Amino acid sequence: MRLLVSLDGEKCWCIGNTVKALQQLIDKAKDKSSIKLLTVFYDSTKEKRRFKREMRKAGGDLIKAAQNYLNWWNIIQKRKEN
Repeated sequence: MRLLVSLDGEKCWCIGNTVKALQQLIDKAKDKSSIKLLTVFYDSTKEKRRFKREMRKAGGDLIKAAQNYLNWWNIIQKRKEN
């Protein structure tokens, strides 16, 4: 997944698999006041569906959607371990 976001007017890329890209986004946006999603490039259809579902659930808030996605991912990983 590749995300192009605007953080306080400055363009920033977050690149990697979905988990890494969203973690980068959260890390970079910690103390930014304005966050805007400019472009998203997905690697798979499953990623696209899940990310869009989280965006709808968060009401369009990108950071909240990223946190929800990462929480979901962590739950899935814990289930795989057991």
